[in-house]
Amino acid sequence: MFYGKKLCGIITRPASCPASWALLLLAAVTALGLLSQGAAWAKGTQELIVEQAARLNIELNEQEAAVLRRTLPIIGRRYLREMDSTPLLKATMEGLKEYDAALAGIKKTAKDEDAEAPEVTPSEYRRIALALNKGLNTLDAHSAYMDPNSYKELKIRISGKFAGLGLEVTMDDGLVKVIAPIDDTPAQRAGMQTGDKISHVDGTPIKGMTLREAVSRMRGLVGTTIRLTVLREEVTDPFEVLIVRDVIRVPAVRHRVEADYGYIRISGFSQRTEQGLRTAMTKIDDALGGNSLGLIVDLRNNPGGLLRQAIRVSDVFLDEGTIVSVRGRLEEDNDLFRASDGDLATGKTVIILVNEGTASAAEIVAGALQENHRAIVVGYRSFGKGSVQTIFSMGDSGALRLTTALYYTPSGRTIQAWGILPDLLIESDGKKSGRREEELKGALSRGEATPHVIGPRATIRGERCNQLLAKPMDDHDLACAVALLRAGSLDRLEHLASSVAGSQQDASRKE
Repeated sequence: MFYGKKLCGIITRPASCPASWALLLLAAVTALGLLSQGAAWAKGTQELIVEQAARLNIELNEQEAAVLRRTLPIIGRRYLREMDSTPLLKATMEGLKEYDAALAGIKKTAKDEDAEAPEVTPSEYRRIALALNKGLNTLDAHSAYMDPNSYKELKIRISGKFAGLGLEVTMDDGLVKVIAPIDDTPAQRAGMQTGDKISHVDGTPIKGMTLREAVSRMRGLVGTTIRLTVLREEVTDPFEVLIVRDVIRVPAVRHRVEADYGYIRISGFSQRTEQGLRTAMTKIDDALGGNSLGLIVDLRNNPGGLLRQAIRVSDVFLDEGTIVSVRGRLEEDNDLFRASDGDLATGKTVIILVNEGTASAAEIVAGALQENHRAIVVGYRSFGKGSVQTIFSMGDSGALRLTTALYYTPSGRTIQAWGILPDLLIESDGKKSGRREEELKGALSRGEATPHVIGPRATIRGERCNQLLAKPMDDHDLACAVALLRAGSLDRLEHLASSVAGSQQDASRKE
């Protein structure tokens, strides 16, 4: 069915294996370390692999078997909690069977339509990735196996730079749509605009590609030229744009200077985030100096990223205190991080904007600054991802992302499935922007977390905030942050909001 040399016991039905082969297999597995750590767990796993493979008539190639041999002992030893291997392996084997059935259906359809069936090779890791991830989904929502390509993409995101064009894109009606060209990149210099749609890359149609496939085609070696076919709303005919690829540095931090405050947007926590924050704060201070009321740090829709960067970003605003603690099943997974002296904001007011999309490392920052009384958190209850994932590289076979610990705020709370509750809660307009952690399939339980240890100290409607500003904003959440910054305190903001509401009621009665 699949290419590659078959291994007796794991790969074929055990009935086809002589006893001597079974002994050799067990010896080989032991040598590979499957039984060396968490012996009982791993041994039971091996027996179940054989059992489930026989029951479902599963075949694996060497490459796929190697992935299982390398991932299973890591899961058994390092996962957040001691666990029964049975559900994981049953789900993995069922995933293999489902994949084979789906592939057989595709091939049958192709044959019926007299078309060429898609080629699936062992190097794609597709089959084992889908199956193993179905198994890992029985543990939690964030543990996952990454094939070599996915692992490469992760490392690119973490580095904050890649060789490409400099476009933020999405898919729209089968074409790549430009959200925005990144400042000072080849795409911007070539004249690409927000709203442009890309139909072809070097003459190859985008239609039928996934976004990942299209982006992969647009990336390439520095100095090479790419030809994009572009559709633009105000231009009648498609036209071509030639762009020379270059190193793209994705800014995790953007900022702007307003009349009396600085605004900083942190979109993720890559290796460049802390330095980007420091640069932004220096520029804001140079522009405003003593005229600044403070800073608004926007963490809305920030999915997180590197734990160490979240710690360093928090430390930028702190002189002392605990930032976060990490606790896992093993001693090596436990740690506590404290702030060092040196508040770069020199005591100025800091407001943190959060929403349902603020997750993981971004929640660490919000929780650390809130509980150390260094920032006022404004917005909506955050996502609630309080788990820590460790990346275990498997060389050419990709990597395993495994949940190994939970993180805790300075007061000792886990926010798993609770999230961070803002000091100023903006009343929802009823629109749901997306799922929170507790709604994800396989989400870890809330455990001992308590939702109201630190809760909202005040609530306000977003449109009410605009009534407190001389110039209204389309972004009501940001309007609330600005209104609070100018009011100087939550109590003062509540007083102003009440006064405005009272004045409006009086005016209404007079009418």
